[in-house]
Amino acid sequence: PNAPNKSGRGRRDRPQVLRATGQPRTLGVKRGRERLELAVGESALIDPGTPHKFWNAGDDTLRFRAEVRPALQFESLIETMFALAADGKTNTKGMPGPLRLAVIANHHFDVVRLPLVPHALQKPALIGGSLLGKAVGYRPTYEALAGTPATA
Repeated sequence: PNAPNKSGRGRRDRPQVLRATGQPRTLGVKRGRERLELAVGESALIDPGTPHKFWNAGDDTLRFRAEVRPALQFESLIETMFALAADGKTNTKGMPGPLRLAVIANHHFDVVRLPLVPHALQKPALIGGSLLGKAVGYRPTYEALAGTPATA
């Protein structure tokens, strides 16, 4: 999924490019206001609380690893987002609908927050959206349907 800018409270991220084909062979990284392009073997450190985003800056396949410490519930969040995408339950940017997203984001609020909206405003909005989302049956985690791999 093409995730929006995010910040991790108390979490340090380190993306590293493993393999790439096509041109250019780079991972785009936005770290705060800085834009980077990482080639195969390169990595970047993203300090806790720094807004950041990753994307494939080339036209072909790119594999990268993102080390997240401490992981907390981040693995659960990533598994949920990729499983939703694998099952076709996201938009073209890899994001679920607003009510489902509110349920997921509220559950993972200690792990990932949007950097542009003050956290004191995010939490009440997520609680309200989460209550509505749960009322229509959305859960904070999601597993891909049997036989559908949810890989990055």
